[in-house]
Amino acid sequence: MKILASLILTLALAACTGDSPHCEVCPALGNACVPPGACTPASCERPIVSSALPSDQVQYLGTYKVGTELSFTVPPDAGSVTIVQQAKIAGLTVVYKNQVIDNSAVPLTITFPDGGIAYDDNANVPDSGVDFSGYYAFYGGGTPNTAAFTIPNTSASLDAGVPEGTWKFVVNDYANECTFVSGCSDGGSADSTYDVSVITRTQPQGSTLDAAFYIVADMSTPSGAPLRAANATSDTSVNRMVQSFQGILAQASITANVTFYDVGASDRARFGTNLSVTNTGPCEEMNQMFTLSSAHGGDVMNLFFVQGLQSSDSTGTLFVVGVDGTIPGPSSFNGTVQSGAVVSMADLYANRTYCTGGLDVRCGADEVAYVAAHETGHFLGLFHTTEKEGADFDPISDTPRCPCSTCASTADRPRCGTSNPPNMLSSRCVSPSSCGGGDNLMFWLLAPGGKLSAQQAQVMRLNPLVH
Repeated sequence: MKILASLILTLALAACTGDSPHCEVCPALGNACVPPGACTPASCERPIVSSALPSDQVQYLGTYKVGTELSFTVPPDAGSVTIVQQAKIAGLTVVYKNQVIDNSAVPLTITFPDGGIAYDDNANVPDSGVDFSGYYAFYGGGTPNTAAFTIPNTSASLDAGVPEGTWKFVVNDYANECTFVSGCSDGGSADSTYDVSVITRTQPQGSTLDAAFYIVADMSTPSGAPLRAANATSDTSVNRMVQSFQGILAQASITANVTFYDVGASDRARFGTNLSVTNTGPCEEMNQMFTLSSAHGGDVMNLFFVQGLQSSDSTGTLFVVGVDGTIPGPSSFNGTVQSGAVVSMADLYANRTYCTGGLDVRCGADEVAYVAAHETGHFLGLFHTTEKEGADFDPISDTPRCPCSTCASTADRPRCGTSNPPNMLSSRCVSPSSCGGGDNLMFWLLAPGGKLSAQQAQVMRLNPLVH
């Protein structure tokens, strides 16, 4: 198991009765009996949507209960496969090892046409310190309600490709796993149901990404005019941001086409300023904002620009610059609670003296562009090259790593692997042969660089979003 959540409207469970200990009556769902924790307020929108891709790329399999094994066909020229689960009815959280975690949807197993196992969510793999680049498929957790699982996303699957034939997978979420794995004390249910589709993306790799930039922030330009879609393209800092965003993605041989959109005044007031990302479950404000992407269809990358993001923990309030819904995102499914990423544009007009020449993250517009490109990388399937503790790395073999055990300062190394590890800053990760990756776009911390490796570019170009 790894970590996150799920649910939606209508559909009573046949196996659930009002007096069942595994059921609660939900007024918001017409008094249907649902698993405990699956009933949420009517104000929490959890749309189930269809893919914007042509029908020959989409296999709609229907609505199924967890534990059901389904089959799908992969054509001979496939470059990638994406399994999408959208919750009909499912609990929101489980308690695993005394920790409340979101009820992530993830295939229990995925099986090759020859019967071999492509992925097993309950394989006995350590939680950290593993080189996943040699595994065929990797799952990073954190996929509530609407979950996409895309192959290839590791060096091994990039090398092996996606074999043609009849594949199988088992519909699943953490609540289901809690009924048969040790360590779960609450939230287990074998009654979740999901709307299931499979997307196949054919070769060759894509080269064009269409991006929808939603201006949610209630902010003004230097002239005092409200920043809106109508004047964004004539704003110097916005143009710099767009050009830098396009330049970063061009390293992966991807041409980004950007279109600006406004949101309604009520949505701007609700989401636009200091949006809280402390929690990111399906009913939280960030995820509800992502449903606004239903206003503009298409196979697009949805980026929501707000005036500020904040997150709170026991140490106080933290100001965040960007958050993705899930990794990867549900490409081509607009209007779900995971259909995009959010970026702070608080610094758009900051430090304009640095906004000359090439990419410079001291320039506010370039900082915003960098974060937007980073979150786009996540949505397309990329993970952090090195996580902040220096113990976990992406499943790509050609990205430099920065392990705490060898790259932290001599004074900090005794803390590596403890409950109080040092943060691996980019300044410690600039020697590619042994302690590198600090200049990679997908390093865990915003830092100068913005580089992408050849295999990272492959993962991005094989995503269904890139055509």
